[in-house]
Amino acid sequence: MEPQSTDRRIRRSIRLIKDSFFALAREKPLSTITVMDICTRADINRCTFYAHYENREALLRELEEDLALMFSHAFSLYTFDRDSHEAIDALFDCIRKNPELISFASQIGRLGKGNKALEKAIRDHAYPEWIAGGKLSFEQALLLEAYITSGGVQIIEKWIESDFTLDEDMVKDVFENVIKYGLYYYVRA
Repeated sequence: MEPQSTDRRIRRSIRLIKDSFFALAREKPLSTITVMDICTRADINRCTFYAHYENREALLRELEEDLALMFSHAFSLYTFDRDSHEAIDALFDCIRKNPELISFASQIGRLGKGNKALEKAIRDHAYPEWIAGGKLSFEQALLLEAYITSGGVQIIEKWIESDFTLDEDMVKDVFENVIKYGLYYYVRA
């Protein structure tokens, strides 16, 4: 994410590059998207792209960092025992504002790289509470993370695929309760 203090033209170029990448990602697999594809779609020359990114992988790393920041903020609000609406609201707000980024996360998962940003946010913010609050080992937490990551991403993908026409409160309720009470047996039983 570019700071607001960055020149408006630079922010515009970066936005064009990212928007073009996301548009291409809806049309074809990530692994086939080239810098030339991005530049053609953005109607910029390659020098503009390389002024901001060393290569395509640098763009992907920045997008993964954007994801990490988004997920980390939402999960920092998470608590198992208390009302988790604040964390869910923060997560869904980020998703609504950045659906392309979430679709990117999903494609990364399908590439076999996993959803590293989501996994890190869960490990940093949820693991300590799961392990301290219950009888959960690190290995069990790792398996539950896999369940939450894949299941949660699928729920969110369905919401995005509906162009947000599915009732947001209903989707949040399903998301929260499946995750919270799916964990209940291990964390509190």
